[in-house]
Amino acid sequence: MSDFISNKAELQKAIRQYSYRENHAEPFTLASGKKSPYYFDLKQTLLQPQYLALAGSVVAAMIRECYASDVVAAGLTMGADPIIYAACLAHVADKTGKLLPAIVRKEAKDHGTGKKIEMLKGVAQDMPCVMVDDVITTAGSTMKALAAMREAGFTVRHAFCILDRGEGGREALAAQGVELVPVFAASEFREK
Repeated sequence: MSDFISNKAELQKAIRQYSYRENHAEPFTLASGKKSPYYFDLKQTLLQPQYLALAGSVVAAMIRECYASDVVAAGLTMGADPIIYAACLAHVADKTGKLLPAIVRKEAKDHGTGKKIEMLKGVAQDMPCVMVDDVITTAGSTMKALAAMREAGFTVRHAFCILDRGEGGREALAAQGVELVPVFAASEFREK
């Protein structure tokens, strides 16, 4: 079994154990405001270093499948931060080009340089950029980060996430010309 397949299987097992809840009697309210009997609190998995490393390795491998050159990995802070950093570290370990982090704030800083995007100084805007997030439901957070990166001059064609809930995010991104590439679909976890 390849490292990618075994890492993905181990990550799925950890998400099922630590992050997945199902309650049809009392649905959960999601960040999007929607109600759902299926809830994924991926931070419960990704706050554990061994599973964060697995997630980073899997996401980095998926990005490498789409991009042979250097690429910027961007996402809205907080959900995207650990995955972006872990993927960048996995990319460095594989010595397969650069995966450079870009963290997008919801609002520009009101102090210092007033930046909305934190990234390495001097990164060329002609470098391809991918969006990264933990869970995509409606893609609201990813769309905010996407708008900021495009406003900064970057071209974005792909968004990578650990979990696609299958509730409109893929379609919202497609309407912006961005293909969603999830590690898992929510349907892979549902018990009922």
